[in-house]
Amino acid sequence: RKADASGIPPIIARGVMIDVAAYKGVDALPAHYGITVADLQGALKRQGTELKPGDVVMIRTGSIQYWDDAEKRDLLAAHDTAGLLLEGAKWLVEQNGTMLLGSDTSGLEYWPNEADTPAHWKKYGSFMPVHNYLLINQGIHIGEFHNLEELSEEKVYEFCYVCTTAKIRGTTAGFALRPIALY
Repeated sequence: RKADASGIPPIIARGVMIDVAAYKGVDALPAHYGITVADLQGALKRQGTELKPGDVVMIRTGSIQYWDDAEKRDLLAAHDTAGLLLEGAKWLVEQNGTMLLGSDTSGLEYWPNEADTPAHWKKYGSFMPVHNYLLINQGIHIGEFHNLEELSEEKVYEFCYVCTTAKIRGTTAGFALRPIALY
């Protein structure tokens, strides 16, 4: 077995939340919204935050607030939430040295609607290009379902990110994480 999260050491690093929903002036980004480099840069500028090599970056879409709403929670489970485009992931990693990338969604990356799926496949050659790029090509961990609402409410954009994995051999999914933001 090559994929095994049980051997990942604890991660303690500077965390940065990029609040794209607040930048766009909405409670939550709409379904199937692709987060661009311009969105990331605009949110960082609005926040007065600069990225540094080695940062853990969390992207807030606002969708986790639907977790307690049974009707809207289905959006989270169906990957219908907003997500990061491949160009944004590359900008965060290659231009800024991000070491872990996550969000408040179930999949981090842009998930095309049915009508856009053929064009997405044609452009990227993969249904999950961000996952492939981060996990396979760059060895960068992905965090999902991070509740960033309190950080957003308090306008906390920089914090100490602490995360450990459950030592269960063979696990690969984020359910085995317990992230904490200290500020």
